[in-house]
Amino acid sequence: MIPVYALGFFLLVMLFSVPVAFSLGFAAFLPGWIGAPTNPGQVVRSIVTALDSFPLLAVPLFILAGEIMTRGGLAKRLFSFADALFGRFRGGLAMSSVVACMLFGAISGSSPATVAAIGSMAIPLLVSRGYDLRFSTALVTAAGTLGVIVPPSIPMIIYGMAAQVSVSALFIGGIIPALVIGSLLMGYAHVYGRRNAHRITSDTGRVSVLSAFRRSFWALMAPVFVLGGIYGGAFTPTEAAAIACIYGLVISMLVFRELTIRDLGSVLVNTALTIGPILIIAGTGAALGRVLTLMQVPATLGEFVGGAIDERLILLLLINLVLLGVGMVMETLSAIIVLTPILLPVLAPYGVDPVHFGMIMVVNLAIGFATPPVGVNIYVASGITKLSVLQICRGLLVPIALLLVGLLLVTYVPGLTLWLPGLAG
Repeated sequence: MIPVYALGFFLLVMLFSVPVAFSLGFAAFLPGWIGAPTNPGQVVRSIVTALDSFPLLAVPLFILAGEIMTRGGLAKRLFSFADALFGRFRGGLAMSSVVACMLFGAISGSSPATVAAIGSMAIPLLVSRGYDLRFSTALVTAAGTLGVIVPPSIPMIIYGMAAQVSVSALFIGGIIPALVIGSLLMGYAHVYGRRNAHRITSDTGRVSVLSAFRRSFWALMAPVFVLGGIYGGAFTPTEAAAIACIYGLVISMLVFRELTIRDLGSVLVNTALTIGPILIIAGTGAALGRVLTLMQVPATLGEFVGGAIDERLILLLLINLVLLGVGMVMETLSAIIVLTPILLPVLAPYGVDPVHFGMIMVVNLAIGFATPPVGVNIYVASGITKLSVLQICRGLLVPIALLLVGLLLVTYVPGLTLWLPGLAG
């Protein structure tokens, strides 16, 4: 019963608006206080060990890189190129917004940052060309989830740390799922454009693809350079994050000249404010996971599930439902840290590859960014457009349904995730 008390206590203190990081820490210490074979020293060591991690260093560096590139004009140029590429199609600007979210996600690894960077540019332009404000806001809100599905992804790094899985394999495995989900959202944008062609205007032809490519070349090279280096084995994800920071600084300050030395102070402050809670959650969440493992929670749960569920497909569906529910009410990184050591051993007897499960978990929790009540993307988009949360949620019905279709494909077609890592060896 002690693990139940610990998890119940964690949920209880969260209901009283205690920050997630401290809720996890209190829940990690509680079992030792009420008689479990753990002690405060083990909890503290678990926190220190979790944070003393070279792969984890990639998280603040990728956040810093995203902040630099947003302020330095790279996000603006990525959107301009996507618009030139897809603007000729019905619903082309909306399709371009989805592509821009994918491109920016390949730099920042953050979903809310993607909505903030792309939404602030795309939504006003979409409305000016005749797109409905609610549709535009909802589309960018949903497309922002691609920011953590397309590599490099901060949740993938955290999962790799929690599951002891290669982050590079997770990055490679995320490419096809991101393209599939992005294509579903682009198809929705295209259908909307065809149905509302009578009121949507277009700037098609004003900027050629070649001209847009020239102006956006250095911005487009950022994800190519970073991800190409990882996949080619030239550097690790952590080294790639550091290189992305240097690349962003050079391009933003010397090529585009939109970032000055004076701006660096606010860039560093914003990065610190973002990464501080993440690192505390990573440490306390890892400690709670360690305590639950010492109390045999994953093994007990695995035995129970193994006796109750025989079908692999049903188990995956059940876990998807659990993760979707958790994603709606719990912060993504803390959910990964807490649930990975519990669920991964349960799936192992069913032959579910850890990389495949990592992608299932990331996509599930990515959808949580666009679903209330926690849905951070919704609140970011609401701040941009001043639409109410309820209005945005109404517009999200179809995009969320498409994200769920993508989730089912990722879940039940493992090759979408495992084919490219298999080729890479």
